[in-house]
Amino acid sequence: MSLNPSPAGTPSPSRTRRVPVPLLALGVALLVAVAAITVGVLSGSTGAAPSHGITVVDDYGRSVTVPAPAKRIVVLIASAMDIVYSLGLRSSVVGVDCGPGNDYTADYTPGQVANWSLAGLACVSALPFSAASIQILNPQLVVAGPGISVSDLNTLQQTDGIPSLGLNPSNLSGILRDVTLVGALTGSATAATHLDAALNASLAQDQDLRSLAGPAPTVLMTYYDDPTGYYTFGPGSFGQSLLNAAGGQSITANDTQANSGEISGSFVLEANPDLIIVGTGFGLGVGNYSVGPYWAQLSAVSQGKVYGFDVTLLTEPGPAMIFGIPSLMALLHPGIAVGG
Repeated sequence: MSLNPSPAGTPSPSRTRRVPVPLLALGVALLVAVAAITVGVLSGSTGAAPSHGITVVDDYGRSVTVPAPAKRIVVLIASAMDIVYSLGLRSSVVGVDCGPGNDYTADYTPGQVANWSLAGLACVSALPFSAASIQILNPQLVVAGPGISVSDLNTLQQTDGIPSLGLNPSNLSGILRDVTLVGALTGSATAATHLDAALNASLAQDQDLRSLAGPAPTVLMTYYDDPTGYYTFGPGSFGQSLLNAAGGQSITANDTQANSGEISGSFVLEANPDLIIVGTGFGLGVGNYSVGPYWAQLSAVSQGKVYGFDVTLLTEPGPAMIFGIPSLMALLHPGIAVGG
């Protein structure tokens, strides 16, 4: 699923590709996440729940309560699966979102299917949403993203009695918060603390590397090909915070129209970015983007400064996105050694 809705009537890059949706001070991220957890609910990593259960407030401001740490989980978005797997909870997953005909690769890359051992898991329908395909698995927790409406989440939780956590981070710090939320509801608070610490350390290293780089190049970062315009990220989106962390200056940093999903070719032509980052995977290669309006007239194209980048690291806000920032930085600032 994506975190930015596509304009009505346009395809969505991930299912076809799920399309995505300000960067907070990183030092505050854990405090925000901990504050979202009901006081007194999980003071350690024991996995034992107090008599009143475990309650968190999700990214939509909804209270989500499990009576005990969830051991049967249904995941409805790849970025959430990234979190669940990174917390060592793969064995607790009983179902994931799939395309028609139990096609895991409609929503996950072949690498994700293999690395996360998804083949053989029960398939549930996220788009279109099917509560029945979820109910039959008797999950103790559903972890979803913005492709699932709040109304559907509330139906699962209030009518069917299935705790349903909605994740919708607006920046990189939001990823850390989501790690903490999932850790709390699954009795994995210590694992979440360790993962958040590793993510914070990676972000701090990125900041050190940026201090060695030259001026930030202007960038068009686009994740889906379209002959009528360019899908990208606007101000206040996690895509913007990702590009900032990698040391780039987005041409749409002040253009709220980009938050609807697509900007015009004339806007890109006028901005004339120094370089272009295009999302690849799910059948998309760099060459597919040449259908974009005014493509051949862009300086970055004529100068060979168009670079492909794994689209999951642009559109799926999970731990892998943060750990992938050095690879993105290497494209933006090839003169510095970014490591692995």
